[in-house]
Formats: sequence, structure tokens, C-alpha cells
Amino acid sequence: MKTKNKLLFIFTVIFTVMFISCASMGNYLPVSPDETVIGTVQTTFVARDSWLSKNETINTQAYIKLLEAAVRKYPGNIDVRDIIWVTGRTMGSGNIEISAMAKIIGEDTNEI
Repeated sequence: MKTKNKLLFIFTVIFTVMFISCASMGNYLPVSPDETVIGTVQTTFVARDSWLSKNETINTQAYIKLLEAAVRKYPGNIDVRDIIWVTGRTMGSGNIEISAMAKIIGEDTNEI
């Protein structure tokens, strides 16, 4: 019985550390069935670590940074969808590093 308690304690500690050090938000602005995915894009940026409306603020920052990166990669009328971001290391002055990824939607220029 003691071995089970030790394993449960170890699992709980590992899970708690992972949860605290690496928060994520998944699938912001999902792709609609009528949209065409033409690629993917990823970026990393620094955001202010704040508990007030944290997810909404980071969602907006991730959208802007991903769209900026997508415009450099693809021409035409494009947008980003299925945004997923993960917090990384804590920087100085209450900032955190965010890694974000998304699908690029737009017109497929390879169609005939």
C-alpha cells in the first residue's frame, strides 16, 4: 500500500509542475468546413504575464503575431485559424515566452 501512495505522490508532483510551467490554450478560431487550409505557420513572442483576462489577451496577441508571419509566407487574401499556443519560460519583469501555431486559410492558388 505504501508503494501506491508514493507513486501517486510522485505522479501528482510531476503533473503539478508540468501544469504550472506549461499552460496552453487550444483551438482558438477553429477552421470552418467551407474554408481551405493552404498551410501552417508558427511563431514565438513575449507576452505580459497577467491573470486578468490572460487567455483572451494571449489569444489576440497570438492571432496578430501569427497573421504577421503568415503574410510574409503566403500572398493574397489569407487568415489564420485553429490557433494553439503554449506558455514557455518566464522572462524577467513578469513576461512569459509564448509559442503559437495555426493553420493558414485562403484560396488555393494551385487549383486549375
